[in-house]
Amino acid sequence: MVRVLASCWMIVSLVPGACFLVPTNSRAALHSAGHRQLGQGYRDQQPSSRQPRNTGAGRREVVRAMFSGIVEEMGSVASLVKNEKVKLWDGSEGAGVELTVKANTVLEGATEGCSIAVNGVCLTVTSFNGDEFKVGLAPETLRRSNLEDLRAGDEVNLERALPVDGRNSGHFVQGHVDNVGTILSMEADEDSLVVKVEVPQDLVRYIAPKGFIAVDGTSLTVCEVNNQECWFTFMLVAYTQQHVVIPKKSKGDKVNLEVDVLGKYVERSLSSVLDRLGALEDWRETADRKLASSKDGAKVSEDIDFKIRHVEHKVKNRDMVLDVIENRLARLEAAEKQKA
Repeated sequence: MVRVLASCWMIVSLVPGACFLVPTNSRAALHSAGHRQLGQGYRDQQPSSRQPRNTGAGRREVVRAMFSGIVEEMGSVASLVKNEKVKLWDGSEGAGVELTVKANTVLEGATEGCSIAVNGVCLTVTSFNGDEFKVGLAPETLRRSNLEDLRAGDEVNLERALPVDGRNSGHFVQGHVDNVGTILSMEADEDSLVVKVEVPQDLVRYIAPKGFIAVDGTSLTVCEVNNQECWFTFMLVAYTQQHVVIPKKSKGDKVNLEVDVLGKYVERSLSSVLDRLGALEDWRETADRKLASSKDGAKVSEDIDFKIRHVEHKVKNRDMVLDVIENRLARLEAAEKQKA
């Protein structure tokens, strides 16, 4: 299902219960069932105002923050301190951690309450001036990311939230870091840098060769994956090495990881079907044992086989839908490259 949002975004439903916000450059492109800029690593990006669009109805559109993984600049940490007097909703005060970052580009058009990704973590700007901004770090943010390890002078990747009509030269990054990984090695391959990262066991199943992953907020293409040893590799080209913080790190350092959200939604959507399929398999084994000596056992076994085949057919249909969407996205990308 494809549903238009304004003139340059649409919702594509790949599987029941899973919808994705997809940008498109023209209404004509809507008939090609979506558009996504594909590629790997850091890409050139034309600067944009990244301001919320005015709908002409006296109010601005409310759009959920989304990033591309294309780092706009490297800022530097001014301070990371515990603030004992954070004002709460009921007028009382509580303790919290406040991060101050020096920056330039991402402050263009900034407002209090806007979103900026710091090393891939979507954070809300609480105050800013001409050359720095402040954000608060929630306990969950500190548990899931490497931001607590930052020190004054450390460089960080920065990116503003995308405007609804902006170009996405990376992939859809939510700024919701899943966990941290540990750098195992960094080796040169001609002018490129190959980085191997150890990942938590519960994340490795979402990482696929040639798939997307955000590392410290940088949109990257996965090279290799080892599911047993729980690591993956990616490659940084020479240009990227000069514009992101990853090459400045060393073996043993932590990096923020956000896996491709598509894998999470697909797993969520299919989990009930797969659970049901497993239950049917168990049911069949039990029934076969109990009815082995019954004269009606063969007929009951055939009925169970039919139910299992029905569920398997549903799973295959969903895989076909995903293949069709991916093929259409690839064809549209190729057509746009030819026009350019």
